[in-house]
Amino acid sequence: MQISVSEMEWPEITLRHPDWEKKKTPSKSGSSEILRIKTKILDHYSGSILTHLKPNECFRSDLFGKFRFHSPRIDWIREDGITEREEKLLRLFFQELLDELKGDLVWDPELFFLCSAFLLCEERIQEYHELLGSFGSDLQEAKLGRRLLYFLDLIPGEQLSTEDLSAKERLSYHHKKDGLSPEEQNELYDLVISSQEPDLLGLAFYYFKEKKEGIRNVRVLDAMISRRIEEFEPTEIRSFLEHFDPTHSILERFFLLKKCVSRDRLSSWVAEEKKKNGREELSETLRDSIQEGTDESLFDRFNVLKSQGMSYTLRPFELLVLWNSTLAGELDAEMLSLRAKASSSYLVERAIAVQEFKDKKFAAFQERLSLTGRFQYTPELVYLKAISFLETGRVEEGVQLMESLVYKFPQSDFLRLVLDRYKKKS
Repeated sequence: MQISVSEMEWPEITLRHPDWEKKKTPSKSGSSEILRIKTKILDHYSGSILTHLKPNECFRSDLFGKFRFHSPRIDWIREDGITEREEKLLRLFFQELLDELKGDLVWDPELFFLCSAFLLCEERIQEYHELLGSFGSDLQEAKLGRRLLYFLDLIPGEQLSTEDLSAKERLSYHHKKDGLSPEEQNELYDLVISSQEPDLLGLAFYYFKEKKEGIRNVRVLDAMISRRIEEFEPTEIRSFLEHFDPTHSILERFFLLKKCVSRDRLSSWVAEEKKKNGREELSETLRDSIQEGTDESLFDRFNVLKSQGMSYTLRPFELLVLWNSTLAGELDAEMLSLRAKASSSYLVERAIAVQEFKDKKFAAFQERLSLTGRFQYTPELVYLKAISFLETGRVEEGVQLMESLVYKFPQSDFLRLVLDRYKKKS
């Protein structure tokens, strides 16, 4: 008996990838339920931040060259006008949705962005990490989520194609890998100050904080950070204040501190600055003692201030007079005590500078002047600076300073005599 091959019934065989079913359709476990919940959320909350937030909007650079999670909204529910009842319902929908997604492999870009936006707005980063396991590794939208975790150092590094990256991601990626080249640093600076990439302000500061001069300098970045200081973490604020303090005016520092420290700390800072600038409040007893001795000799006033540990508040010329008197030894002892305390007072630095001038340590004197704050511009210190220049061979600079003093005090015959003497020498 012959059997025709055409008449035989062959079993149907279909070749497919093991994950083919999962990739093409949602898994059996709750697939219809996932679709139902997703539809409810879109019906009620379409147009809110939940439908347009992208993962790359949720990281920023800090002032130390690292990357941190950046919450897209501080109170996104209230900002989107969602009522308290709607909020409870929304959270219930999302919790059901996230529970249903566990164990499934879903290929739905819209669903990914919906769940991604919710968890990022809620700052639930660990759950966000877990969420990515429910979406195919080749899903383009899920790749954006993994890229965010890479920048936050939550997953190992990976090779990224720079053609697919935004300017923010490209510069961040190159910084993490090998650091930015000078050309990329300039590009970064321009993008930040033009407000095209505000999230990279910290990275621009990291690269330019030591650059005080030139077209691209740190002062512009300082001003931008000062305006946004509340956005930074406490450790960043402390570091920035240390950087900001020596290079900006007292008024700029006051308004910056007013934004980011408590009222008590601000009051303490003001009191400290008054002390450094020689404007601290004297006790009533001390004030009376000094006022009573106004018409007395310099020696009496020195003794009054010495008893309070404040002899350093005497003016430069008064200190020089004392160093040329029988009280020189007592004043030297006072100065030794001051140096041991390493005070940050401008008045203390001024007194030490005068002592260095007296000892003819002119280079040390000139270097210390910058530590005396506004006092370096007072006539007495300008005079001492002029003399130190003239004595160390910087005649032209010394003569210019002396001429400015003569212009300021035209009635002073003494200044004219000193100026004429040094002009003749030169």
